[in-house]
Amino acid sequence: MARVYDQVNAESSSIGPAVQMTSPAPEILAAGWSLTREAQLVGTAPVLDKTLVALGVSPTNRCHYDTVAWLGALRLLGRPDLADAIDRGEPPADARLAALLDWARSTATPGAPAPLPGEPVAEYFGTALLSHFINRMVLAMLPPGLTPGTLNPADAPAFEGAPVFRPWPTDRAPGASLSLLTGLSEGQLPEWADGAPAGRAYATLAAVAGQGAGLLTPAARDVVSSVISAHRGRHTADIDQLNEPFSRLPEQEQTGARVAILAGLAPSALTDDQVAAWRATDRRYSDHCTVYLLAYGAITAVSHIEADLAETHTAGAKNA
Repeated sequence: MARVYDQVNAESSSIGPAVQMTSPAPEILAAGWSLTREAQLVGTAPVLDKTLVALGVSPTNRCHYDTVAWLGALRLLGRPDLADAIDRGEPPADARLAALLDWARSTATPGAPAPLPGEPVAEYFGTALLSHFINRMVLAMLPPGLTPGTLNPADAPAFEGAPVFRPWPTDRAPGASLSLLTGLSEGQLPEWADGAPAGRAYATLAAVAGQGAGLLTPAARDVVSSVISAHRGRHTADIDQLNEPFSRLPEQEQTGARVAILAGLAPSALTDDQVAAWRATDRRYSDHCTVYLLAYGAITAVSHIEADLAETHTAGAKNA
């Protein structure tokens, strides 16, 4: 965890709530940071472009915390005009940036997303998938209404310990975060990554977060899988519909399944009482376990988005 914090602090921002929230599970913290770095902060695609991708995803997930953060990033990257236009709901004047923003938004809708307008695929796909994962974790774990402020070191912080962006160096070497993943489950490398470090980071995050399934019974895992699959991992406001499948489970098994499903499909609806009810079923459950169960629900949802992106990419490659 200390190594992750050092790298985040040096290359991205001070350690704010969105980083701290997964620290009880350092494996998930490390994999999440590695995907952040290798997809969004380094590589050949402009950081501005990938910030737009994150900004396209976050509002569709109704994640106000991350939306405010990425608007702040655009301003610090020298594009307050672009940030203001997006904040007003206006499309970017630049057609290429508008297409990129539309593509990112389309990943939140079930079915084939819009064609990706440009290369490199690994950086854009990785940024979008990371955003879907982090949005869900933020909505599940951080207090409603919390915002990071402008993230500008020159401005008054929104709250004590609010994050600030560091100057983003342009000479960061790709792959420097992969050593943090040593010893963690690697998972299957996605074809869309074409060997890029972002692919290894995503595969590790998917594998590590997926280990949270071990906190549920096989029957509860089946319910989680089927419900999230029915929505293709996308957000839903129909909470009552999510409750219907729980009748298949014994009452004690329902609590964990509910937490995981809400983390994947409606994280802002998850309550402290629901998490406490699950933790009360086994005195061994800890903050570490809680992060893992939430991450399992989130990555189960994100895996469907990844599958849709991969299908579109494969079809595009065949038609090229």
